[in-house]
Amino acid sequence: MGQNHSPIIDINGRKIGFNYPAYIIAEAGLNHNGDVKIAKKLVDQALNCGVDAIKFQTYISEEFLASSSEYFDFFKNVELSKKDFEEISNYAKDVGLTFFSAPFDNDSVDFLDNLNVPCFKIASSDITNYPLVKKIAQKKKPIIISTGASTINEIQNTIDWCLNEKNDKIALLHCVVNYPTLPEETNLLAMNVMKKKFDVPVGYSDNGESTLVDLVAVSLGATIIEKHFTLDKTMDGPDHSFSIEPPQLKILVSEIRMVESIRGKEIKSIQLSEEKIKPIVRKSITAKINLNSNDVIDSTKISIKRPSGGIEPIEYEKVLGKKVKNSILKDEIIQWQDLY
Repeated sequence: MGQNHSPIIDINGRKIGFNYPAYIIAEAGLNHNGDVKIAKKLVDQALNCGVDAIKFQTYISEEFLASSSEYFDFFKNVELSKKDFEEISNYAKDVGLTFFSAPFDNDSVDFLDNLNVPCFKIASSDITNYPLVKKIAQKKKPIIISTGASTINEIQNTIDWCLNEKNDKIALLHCVVNYPTLPEETNLLAMNVMKKKFDVPVGYSDNGESTLVDLVAVSLGATIIEKHFTLDKTMDGPDHSFSIEPPQLKILVSEIRMVESIRGKEIKSIQLSEEKIKPIVRKSITAKINLNSNDVIDSTKISIKRPSGGIEPIEYEKVLGKKVKNSILKDEIIQWQDLY
């Protein structure tokens, strides 16, 4: 898989991959409750929190659910019109926040493409929806795929469908389809399995309340964090109760950036601050007793002590058997020029 596509994708000029800051998505979903004004407030608050993007869900209820579905009326009641989404998209562009959405039917794919969204999101529920995946892939834009309740083979199939359409701009999100997801069922190490298997950016789509889970995900290398977002957890609707509110999201963004700083890079290197401390904490070979000219060095006559600046302890065996040129006082560090 690795030779077919790059492990970095680009959304609106923002590179996403392991060596870049995690791409943080405020998942507004349906938390606008069908109200454009609420949707705009979500955009404003998400921008203020410092996220990279805000994401919604776009669908035509009649194309998305059977009329007999027990959820039909709910989705119909919060369905935004194309005019609504156009207004929200323009508003997000005006304030400078990336806007995109997860389409749930083919018409919505075309509509979002005409809005010039910079990427598409495929929800976990559609990972096996071949016609929808194919249509999205044909738009040749980056695709973020949630993988909740799916197998490795199903994920492989979905990626292959995208590659068959010559679209290799793929990122995967580990996800657990339970609302809210409990921290102990998140199984975050599955991200590593997908990263190794598919060689694409891998992140975490969080359906839970805990922010610790998101921080652990980033510490493990998540390149994307998607977090359900609401103005008020007490609002009516199925997702509000486990969504994060603006003050907490702002803190989470800051903590994610701190975790990334702590995590660092996959390089073992001496830090700049260590360069100053290193000479203080390292040791030298020193005289254990007063040494006189022509004394032969053996283990009873030398110690290893701070400070550095003399012969390093790594040269211990080479020092043994050497003779002293000029006298060396007890606890003095020994230099090569003191020996012959």
